[in-house]
Amino acid sequence: MRLPNPYTLEATLKKLRDGLAAASNQGALALLEQAVTKAHDDRAYAQLFEETLLRGSTVEIRECLSCFGDYFERSRDAPPYYPHHDAVNGIDSTLYTILFDAAHPDTEQAYE
Repeated sequence: MRLPNPYTLEATLKKLRDGLAAASNQGALALLEQAVTKAHDDRAYAQLFEETLLRGSTVEIRECLSCFGDYFERSRDAPPYYPHHDAVNGIDSTLYTILFDAAHPDTEQAYE
């Protein structure tokens, strides 16, 4: 499901950082900052990153961030079992929470 993103890239990044910090998701924050740094250094990646955050789907988010780790890597024997997977999932779910809240501001969501 695609939800429209009414925010600018800067506003989306701020909301993502705030949401991930509130959830204490340090792995996802670190992955997001890696992507931001790469976007500052690589014009082609910057365009892909912006397009992905503003109009991308779950699959596109995973593909955009896959340059930082293998989304399909095998699990590890000790925690964190799927560090890249958890970070990507954190970014993806936080982004969709932000977009859902923007699309349906009167709907109360239960957070765990």
